[in-house]
Amino acid sequence: MHPKIVLVITDRESNAQIKPWKVDLLEIRVDLFKRWDLDHVRGQILSRKKLKIPLLLTVRNQKKEGAAVNWSNNRKRQILQMALPLVNIVDIELSSPLLKETLWYTNRLKKKVIVSIHDFNRTPSHLEDIFKKALKTGADMIKIAAKANSFNDVFRMVEFTYAYRQHRLITASMGSWGKISRLILAAAGSLYTYTFLHKPTALGQIDVKTLRAHLKFYYP
Repeated sequence: MHPKIVLVITDRESNAQIKPWKVDLLEIRVDLFKRWDLDHVRGQILSRKKLKIPLLLTVRNQKKEGAAVNWSNNRKRQILQMALPLVNIVDIELSSPLLKETLWYTNRLKKKVIVSIHDFNRTPSHLEDIFKKALKTGADMIKIAAKANSFNDVFRMVEFTYAYRQHRLITASMGSWGKISRLILAAAGSLYTYTFLHKPTALGQIDVKTLRAHLKFYYP
C-alpha cells in the first residue's frame, strides 16, 4: 500500500506551488488564514477547487486542538456552514461543542467527516478508549495525533494503528521522536500522512519534497 499524502495549506501558498506535488488531499486550514471573513475564505476554497484535488476543510478554534488562539464557536459555525457545500471532507474535533451539529449537517450534504483528537503533550495510555468513543460518533474516519516523548510512544502508536487497521483510521506521532511515524504508520494501516510546503502546522511534520523522496524510497 502506497501512503496517501495530505498537503496542509493556508491562504499563503499559490496554486502554482501546490500543483506539481500531485498530492491525494488538500487540507485547508482556515484557522491559519490571514483573514477569516467569509468572502475571503470562500474565495480561497473556490481557487483551490481549480486544482481538481479533493479538499479537506479544517477550522480549529481551540488551542488544545492546534489552533493558534482560542476563538468563538459562532464564528467557526458560520465558516463551516458556508464552506461545507464546497469541499469533500470536513475535520471536526471530538471535543468540539459543534460536533453533533456538524455531523448532522455533513450527513445532510453527503460529505465525509473526520473526527479528530489531538494531544500535544503526550501519547495517552488509553488510545483504545479514545478511539472507541470517537467511533460511536459514526464518523467516516477517525484521526488521532499525539506527541511522542520517546520511541516507545511511537511504537505504541504503531501497535495501536495495526490493531485497529480494519477501521478508517488516521494516526500520527508528533514531535521530534515522531518524525519517523510519518513514514511507518501508513504501513501499519493509517490512511494518510500529513505534510506542508513552507511551514509545518504540527510538530514533527516533514516537508512535502523530503516526504515524497522518502516515501518513494521505502514504498517503491
